[in-house]
Formats: sequence, C-alpha cells, structure tokens
Amino acid sequence: MHDLGSVDLDASQEQFLFTIAQPYIQTGEWPTWDYVHAVHQRRGQDADVLLESLPYSGNPGVGSLFYGFTTRAGRLQPDEKIGLTIAATLPLGELHSIIAEPFLRVLHHMIDLQGSIPLEPGKVTQARLHSRDLTTAVRGLRDDFVARLPDLLDCEPATRAVGAAGASRRGQEWSRGITRTVLAFQKATDLRTYVSTTCKLVLKWEQENLAYLGIGSAFSSTPGIPAPAEEPVPDAYIGRGLLDELEEAHGNSRWKVDKLLDLLTELNSNYAARNPYSCLALIRAVMDHVPSVFGQKGFAGIVSSVKMGPTDTKYLKGLASYRSPGDDVMHRQASNIATRIDMTDVPPAPYVKALLNQVLIALKNDTP
Repeated sequence: MHDLGSVDLDASQEQFLFTIAQPYIQTGEWPTWDYVHAVHQRRGQDADVLLESLPYSGNPGVGSLFYGFTTRAGRLQPDEKIGLTIAATLPLGELHSIIAEPFLRVLHHMIDLQGSIPLEPGKVTQARLHSRDLTTAVRGLRDDFVARLPDLLDCEPATRAVGAAGASRRGQEWSRGITRTVLAFQKATDLRTYVSTTCKLVLKWEQENLAYLGIGSAFSSTPGIPAPAEEPVPDAYIGRGLLDELEEAHGNSRWKVDKLLDLLTELNSNYAARNPYSCLALIRAVMDHVPSVFGQKGFAGIVSSVKMGPTDTKYLKGLASYRSPGDDVMHRQASNIATRIDMTDVPPAPYVKALLNQVLIALKNDTP
C-alpha cells in the first residue's frame, strides 16, 4: 500500500499533475487525455509512462478499489477526461486555496450533519448535504466551487454518492446522501491526515473485497501487486471438453467461435510452455473479444449486467482484477524500470473458465 500522504513525487511527476491542474485552475474544467498527452509529447515526454509511474493505494482494476493522485489510471482514450483527487493538492500548492481548504471545511460540515441526525429504530437514517444550505453553513465558499463540488466528492472514496438515494440535481441546485464513512475523518483536520486516512480505508476495503471474492491469496499486502506463490503445474489451462462444447454450441448460434477457439488453443500452448507474457496478452484478447456475445461493449458490462450465480460473479470480478498485469504486458513501453512478470501473474484458470461458461450459455440461448 502507498500512503499518498507521505510519498514524495519527483519533478516530472509534479509537472505532470500540474498539466492536468492548469486547465481546471483557469476554466474549472478538467482536460482530455489527448490534451495532456500532446502537452508532454511537445516536451519530449511520454504521458502514459508518467501516469503509470504515479503511486496509488488499492487496485485500479475493474471491480476493485483505487485511490491515486489522478481520477483515472491505465490506458485512456484521447477523448476521456482526467482529473485530480484531493491527494494531488498535497504536491500542488496552487490547489490548496481553491480545492483542498474548502473541501476539508465541507467534509467536517458533512461529519457534523451525519453525527447530529436523529436515529430512529427500524429505519435507515442518512443525512443529506444540500447545495442551497452550504454557503450559509460554511462561510466563504465560492459559488463556482459549490457548483463543482459533487464531482470532487465523487472522486473521493469516502464521499462519493452511493445508491439510489445518493445524489439528485434540479437545475443549479443539488443534494446528496452522506454515508457514515465520513465519521472516520473526525480527526482529519489537515490535508495530509485526510489523504493518509483515505488510503488506509481503501486498503481495508480492498482487503475485504478480496476476502469476499475468495481471492485474497492471489495478492500480497500491497494491493494490486501479486504475491509470490507456487507456480501452477503445466497442464491444459482450458480443458478439451469445454473447447468441444464451445465448438458444438456455435453450430446453432449466429456467433462464430473460430477466433475464440484459436485464442484458447494458443493460450493452452503458451501456458504449457510457461510464457507469461503471451498468456496474459491472450487472456486480455479473450476478455476483449466476447462482450458482444452478451450485447455489451466491454468486459465491465458483462460483470455488471449479465445475470449469473454469485460464484461466477466472484470469478469474473477476480478476472477483472488481473487487468493491470495485462496492461503491463501489452502497453508498458521500454524504460529503465525492470518488468518482473512471471507465471504467478497469470489468473487462475477457474476465472477464465467461468467467463467461457457464460459464453457457452449465451451461445446455447442464441438460436436463429
């Protein structure tokens, strides 16, 4: 785990964060990734490498918990916007007065609201934060800060809106529910304590998430970094029976499985040959290939939208958490930093088999 409240960034990392911050300081809008990439390209720098170099707490994979200096991680599309979290105001003094200081004041107002709400037996009680009351309750807040506050709150793990009662907006006014999590920040009266407390919460939640999924043994105490483990026995990663079932099911479906079967056959060969880079790349290719069978645009849509049993859901969430090693294999550019990928970074076969079982069900249900 990285405690972002105590890490030191180098000059290039701080400059990278300022590239993201400057448009917000000037216009109140976060920049697109294309803008950030182009600015650093003109400086002879690689924005992807700079983004990847930033420390974070948690795991940026799909279905996992993540907190870093930026709101996004991994490979971004040019039109995607990237912003900064409250953690980034630590190294960027320019953001203290316009983001960090008013955010902390609002946070403690939220703590007061949640701590004073009457408790009623038999009911779920939740305090709410209303924009119309903020400028009176917290003196000195700028109107533009209040207008943009929901976006800032949603980038912080402990203050983002949750559930149907989470947030609502009518015109310029907005309101949002306050969770009891804010009470963990009662002693966070300064920025560094707030950031460190957030990192500790993210670590706790990610460990609970992994324990729930039953995959805690696949990770070390540092979220997102696989722990050393015994290497799996070189055998067929995907059994012949499942491959035959996929080929048979395709006969009565409009979907073709020739590419999928080729990917899985190559995966088995590379798994037996102990080629971790090829295995991870091929698994990512499978994950990117099958979403259309479910009417989804990406793998995250399968996890969130396809009805399946709780065990298969856990397996697919576990598979999503291995997206970072796949990104490392496919997108990390040459640098002076060693990449230590080995076979322990390949996801357990049951995770991929669970995905293929769902594909098999979809193929069988898809008759012309």
